[in-house]
Amino acid sequence: MQSTRYGLITPTLLPPSRESLGPLSFSARDFAELDAWLSEDGWPDGRMDSATLEGFMVALIAWPTELSAGAWLPMTWGIRGWKVAAKIASQEKYDRFIALVMGMFQELERRLIDAPGNYTFALRQDAPYLSGRYCAGAAWATGFITALMEYSSGFAMRSASVRNAVEEIAQRASKRSTDRASLDPIAAALIAALSAILPERPVRKTREGVPLNKNTLLGHMKQPV
Repeated sequence: MQSTRYGLITPTLLPPSRESLGPLSFSARDFAELDAWLSEDGWPDGRMDSATLEGFMVALIAWPTELSAGAWLPMTWGIRGWKVAAKIASQEKYDRFIALVMGMFQELERRLIDAPGNYTFALRQDAPYLSGRYCAGAAWATGFITALMEYSSGFAMRSASVRNAVEEIAQRASKRSTDRASLDPIAAALIAALSAILPERPVRKTREGVPLNKNTLLGHMKQPV
């Protein structure tokens, strides 16, 4: 199947699974590589920038669902349904992009469980942000709320503090300032809101049925791939 502008490739490249990927590393240098890649021409119009992508994934971590990566990954490159953007349609490019995105997801999950009050990659003032059009904090909040709107459930059953925290993030998403100096106060507010949400994070289980927490994550990291 082909689009008139960017092209969609018939699915011969398969969605990844957590089990097949194994533990992945992800560093600030990898974040810069991913951000630069997302800033290039040739992506579908709806592709996420690096900050939106991070907020989106943080929401999936803070509000776990049973979704496979194949269900949400196409939204990151601007497509719905399992179709791979022509930008990453070769096996080499696809494998690298998946390694970056899923490596980022795994690293965020490890960090948020270990130290939920720490700043994430995109919310640091010195983080590269070539792929975005407005303040990274507002883009991050937009990604977070997008994931909740698409995939979350049970909002009414959460505590008042969690609902207030989500409302705070939603307010930040609406303030699309282009002033990079506005990142610090927005980032501080987002981290504070996230710190209120994470303690009530439902426990996601591993495929063996063991609750996923810091210790089980570390155990999986030590297992051979």
